[in-house]
Amino acid sequence: MMKGVRKAVDIVGQPALARHVSGAHQAPAAQDDGALLEHIVAQTQTIFHAAGTCAMGAGGLAVVDAELRVRGLEGLRVVDASVMPTPVRGNTNAPVIMIAERAADLILGRPTLDPQPDARDSAIHA
Repeated sequence: MMKGVRKAVDIVGQPALARHVSGAHQAPAAQDDGALLEHIVAQTQTIFHAAGTCAMGAGGLAVVDAELRVRGLEGLRVVDASVMPTPVRGNTNAPVIMIAERAADLILGRPTLDPQPDARDSAIHA
């Protein structure tokens, strides 16, 4: 991040852009590591929805299994965006609703729906 900010400072320091940059968004002139880090912390934020901190999967880094149960603990499931192994490219609202619906089915012991379309689906799409 510090290398990227230094590069951005170099670019916006060029005569064509320098006159347009001022105030809180201007990085420290000295650019020593401490001042630059302080600037980065104060001026940056993510625009993405956090996801993947309790990733679901089968690998050694997976926190929850395919039924959203926390590995190594009894009676605990994680049901939010943190179970997504990788963040979705759009808003997380609909995927989290789907995860919650699936969790409700798992907790209530409802069977998994058959992924194969039935005859009615074939007739609709014919």
